[in-house]
Amino acid sequence: MHTLDVTFFYIAFWLYFAGFFFYSLYIPFRTKQMANIATSLMAVGLVPQTIAIIIRWITSDHVPLSNMYEYMSLMSWMAVLSLLILIWRYQRPLVGSFISPLVFMLMVTASLLPKDVSQRLVPALQSYWITIHVTLAALGSGTFVVACAVSFIYLMKSHVKPSKGSVANQAVYLWLACFTLFPFVLHILLQIFGLHTHSSMIFNLGSQPSETLGPLMISLGMALPLGSILMTILYANSMKKKDGTNFGSNLFAITALALLLSALLAGIGNTGGVFTLTERSPLRIFELFGVIMVLLTPVFLLCYYLLYVLGGSFFQKLEINLDVLDEINYKAITLGYPLYTVGALFAGAIWAEQAWGQFWSWDPKEVGSLIIWLFYSGFLHARYQRQWKGSRAAILAVFGFIMVLLSFFGNYFFGGQHAYA
Repeated sequence: MHTLDVTFFYIAFWLYFAGFFFYSLYIPFRTKQMANIATSLMAVGLVPQTIAIIIRWITSDHVPLSNMYEYMSLMSWMAVLSLLILIWRYQRPLVGSFISPLVFMLMVTASLLPKDVSQRLVPALQSYWITIHVTLAALGSGTFVVACAVSFIYLMKSHVKPSKGSVANQAVYLWLACFTLFPFVLHILLQIFGLHTHSSMIFNLGSQPSETLGPLMISLGMALPLGSILMTILYANSMKKKDGTNFGSNLFAITALALLLSALLAGIGNTGGVFTLTERSPLRIFELFGVIMVLLTPVFLLCYYLLYVLGGSFFQKLEINLDVLDEINYKAITLGYPLYTVGALFAGAIWAEQAWGQFWSWDPKEVGSLIIWLFYSGFLHARYQRQWKGSRAAILAVFGFIMVLLSFFGNYFFGGQHAYA
């Protein structure tokens, strides 16, 4: 039985799903009525989500920002609000067709997280600085969602499909080598040299739970960041815009989407009991990465086929200017950057001093927030001083949002003083 606030959350959940559905229909039919229905559903969905936040606030007698479900809910709320403002400002409902899927993914993620109301906060959370700290950080992260979505459109639309398939095929072969062949080679080498690690990760794929796949998942998980670096090096040296193409940004966008979808599917699998991660192990993040790696190749190939092979010409026909997308990306980050700076860093440091007696303690979440802040600081510096626009800025915006998600879910893996959240 859901509490009242969770009931309103799920009402918003299904309204956002309906909005996402009608925005998807707007892409092929391109009718004003379809766009108006989709935008109206997103706007109406904002009402029950706002009510859910207020009810939870009243019920718990404190600002509902004490756990990951509440943080994710507020982030999605800000993303929807930003979507509505952008559509009103630019009169481009097509933008909603690409922001609404990310909003729905955030809502799905929030729905999988524990929703228990914290009636009695731990002493560290009993401060009004948590309101400033977490609220502004969540709102800033919500604008980064918007920047990521419009950047994805930019990267797909700016791509010029080569007249011959050699460039695209070579890039895909490199991708498969880095994310399919390399992970298994790494696992074999670890086995040969006796460096494989024990894992008690459990898979419930049949009648009998299995613990034999844990070491393989750790090896595959270690290959995820290594494979990303390897692909970048190989691609940079062999795919220097041959035939006048811009396939690199296109491949990056599809990879980022496949990675987000694979991570979402892995999260659903973990929540649904398909597999259970090792408790209290520093290597369990690689166990999750391993599951993501298993899912990544089929998801990538499916996305590549749908978005590039079948939909390559579709993005070229989108009636939206690249300069408008670049402007939205820039303005979304310039809005989110000060919110995140004041909330995640300054207010967080003051709160840490009051709660733990020091402004900085090298807590994993603190380090993650600092890295994200430095990254977006570098983005704005590159924009102002180096005139980084277009594909470069779009790639940075997508990469930045992935970093935000990694920092957010790092609570589950790295512990620290933010582990209670």
